[in-house]
Amino acid sequence: METAIWVALISAAVALASAIFTLWGQVKLKRLSSEIDNLQQLERERRDAAKVARRYHEPLARSAYDLQSRLYNMLAKNFTGRYLDNGDDRERAYAINNTVFLIAQYFAWTEIIRIAIQFVDLGSDEQTRQFARLQDRIFALFTTDQFPRQFRIFAGEQRALGERMIRATESGPECIGYGTFIERIGAGSVDPIAEYITKDVQSLGLEAARPRLTEVQNALIDLLDFLDPGYVRFNKLARTKVTAA
Repeated sequence: METAIWVALISAAVALASAIFTLWGQVKLKRLSSEIDNLQQLERERRDAAKVARRYHEPLARSAYDLQSRLYNMLAKNFTGRYLDNGDDRERAYAINNTVFLIAQYFAWTEIIRIAIQFVDLGSDEQTRQFARLQDRIFALFTTDQFPRQFRIFAGEQRALGERMIRATESGPECIGYGTFIERIGAGSVDPIAEYITKDVQSLGLEAARPRLTEVQNALIDLLDFLDPGYVRFNKLARTKVTAA
């Protein structure tokens, strides 16, 4: 009788141990599965961020390059003297309209990227944080009141002007071209914010605008150095910082 009891107890203990081991294994497997899911999610987010970067890297860099180049010509190469003060009607119109376009174009690509990445978890990637800091710097330089008011463009105005410049395409949102921009002006469709910038260009008291525009041009060069560190797309000699007066 005792032997039967011991056999039963041992059998029960073995069954209990087996159940506990099985349960532990299931918990361990579930935890491992959860960790794998998390890693896969992080990898998907990394790929999403990389996809966004590849899609908009080039046009953002191009818009930054074009704008810094115009600011350099205004501040260091007497662009306004040649084409605004002493140019004919065509030259003057181009100098004004194209300068406004280049500012609006940069805001457009900045807004496109903001929309594209708002649902992407960018995590703790240092490259991403550096990119955000560089963009925030340019954003702040346009909004700050530490400079005279010329070319001060408030946060909401930057976004609104950028939004007006965006059009939907099959491959995603993109900025309208200069031709479409001119057509809108010719048709009388002028954004009120663009009008403010136009007046700043037209009346350009360049010395008053110089501190802000110099800092913006320098910050755009920093962004280009980040986006194109090897000078593959944009020649090093064509992205020189204007020195403060």
